[in-house]
Amino acid sequence: MSTAFQASPSTGLPRMIIKGQAQTLDLAWFINNILQTATVTGGTFTLKQGSTVILDAVAVTSFGGPGNSATYDLIAGDTSSLSYSDDMLELWTLTTATEPVTVRRSGHLVRTKLYPMITDTDLIARHRRLDDLLPPTLTTWSSYRELAWQILNRDLIKRGRRPELILDSFALIDAHVYKSLTLIFRDLTTLVGDGRYAELTTLYSEAYVDEWETIQFRYDRSESDDLTDSETMSASPSVWFGVPPGHPSGFIRGGSS
Repeated sequence: MSTAFQASPSTGLPRMIIKGQAQTLDLAWFINNILQTATVTGGTFTLKQGSTVILDAVAVTSFGGPGNSATYDLIAGDTSSLSYSDDMLELWTLTTATEPVTVRRSGHLVRTKLYPMITDTDLIARHRRLDDLLPPTLTTWSSYRELAWQILNRDLIKRGRRPELILDSFALIDAHVYKSLTLIFRDLTTLVGDGRYAELTTLYSEAYVDEWETIQFRYDRSESDDLTDSETMSASPSVWFGVPPGHPSGFIRGGSS
């Protein structure tokens, strides 16, 4: 039996909970790729920040709704007194006719989310005839842009960068374009089999990797929502292979010649 759990709709990212704002949290439970709705008969929801319990096994608001297996309506007061952080944890315990299952989902408590800045126009600016290549079932390239944005955000998190603290959204535009075009041309190679599309896939895949070495942005370490040059940060952390600058050199005491 294949079991999977997602937020609804799926973002492939930690939950971004906006501090002091009412919002509905949801969970979708799939068994063998089938969304479980009628089989879920109840459940509880727990919310923690670090080791602090914010909500303790409260009843879910609804279960078995369209597009999800359970929801919980978070009120503004639940998070208004909390500090911004990346250590939120949701625990959903859903009940079925056979047995309960507990699902964990990590999240960030944020001032605001990081939003993408590109549209299809930015992709067409690189390839004027791109729209001529749209598969017949699509009217835009939005699904590729959305997936590319998820991958880019996951890459930020893997590098120790919290997306919600990035103040210069424009700094990610080129990387987002490169990843979107990589996904598009990779898919076109399977639909058309043209060698030129394989070349373009490689071109933009490499451009995406190279772009990470140049990305810099203002990063709101103080979480004050203020732009300051002192908070400039690169997208990739530095790696030292020797003694860092300013660090005392190693030597052996008590040696004799």
